[in-house]
Amino acid sequence: MNGIVSLLDDKHYKLVENLWAELEREFSIQGIYVTPFPHFSYQVAEHYEVELLESVLQRFVLKSAKFKVKTTGLGIFTGDQPVLFIPVVRSPEITRFHRTLWQEISGVASGIVTYYSAENWIPHITLAQGDIHPDNLPEIVRFLSKREFNWEITVNNLAFIHDTDLKQELRSRFNFN
Repeated sequence: MNGIVSLLDDKHYKLVENLWAELEREFSIQGIYVTPFPHFSYQVAEHYEVELLESVLQRFVLKSAKFKVKTTGLGIFTGDQPVLFIPVVRSPEITRFHRTLWQEISGVASGIVTYYSAENWIPHITLAQGDIHPDNLPEIVRFLSKREFNWEITVNNLAFIHDTDLKQELRSRFNFN
């Protein structure tokens, strides 16, 4: 899958990379490296018309200014393959930003994952996925539970993560003014 995301600012990008490395060292967790860029997503789709998308994103960032988001605690998307994440607080500002961006980019996408639509969207920073399960999840949560995840992150970019069918790669990044 392909995604339109914001990469984390330098400080938090490094913090998440360090967390991933700790989880790999302590629990042999490596599933997160499928998309190895600390970020949170606005939209995920099977296909984007890449040239049109990049043009839309370029115009969109020219009208956008950097803003701050807050995170707090840990979250779990439950199911057969749980996902452990840091929730991004869904403020009115980020909700407006997401809705506007969604409208701008949806016309150049197909196979959009509705989980990321405005009414369903739960912004988050993924810590572990793919190789966590009900047996190791409690241990991982216990390991992380004493940590502070009340962060303030400066959002200053939009990026396109492209799935080549072999790997996910950072295809383009557009910084806000």
